[in-house]
Amino acid sequence: MIIEGNTVLYGSLKIGIGFGLVGGIVGTILMDMVMMITFVIAGQPADIFFTAVGEKFGDGALVGLAIHNLIGLTGGLVFSLSVLSIEALQIDSVRKGLKLGLAAGAVTIPLGCIPLAIWLGEPILVVVAFSMIPHLVWGTVVGWTLGYGLLSYEHKIEKRTRSEG
Repeated sequence: MIIEGNTVLYGSLKIGIGFGLVGGIVGTILMDMVMMITFVIAGQPADIFFTAVGEKFGDGALVGLAIHNLIGLTGGLVFSLSVLSIEALQIDSVRKGLKLGLAAGAVTIPLGCIPLAIWLGEPILVVVAFSMIPHLVWGTVVGWTLGYGLLSYEHKIEKRTRSEG
């Protein structure tokens, strides 16, 4: 188990955070690709979103991309800490990890997209509608990565404990 009572096992915490960070960054990279493909299909430059964000910081697309990936990485950290510290969220199957990840992706849509739309001066509904699929991609990846990672780690611990006993 990852949680025993209200105490998180230290090794599981480190492993869980690691998988959350990996899921967060990989999910964000895939999210970025989905966004860029969508922009190209819509006849826009692939980097239009990253450029808009980067210009708010006095720079260009690379800064926007870096900021977006940092936010996705942070989201993976928050997701993993939530799963590891809230007993009701404990992942006991990859399927539950996927469900929790999809829920996390869905939560990031209003939490991230509405303030972003206001900040960029874009119509909220357009930004929210455009962001749904990319955010669900992120959630799917972070949920699967954390679920699979924690269950694999837990299996190794159980196997090692049985062989020692």
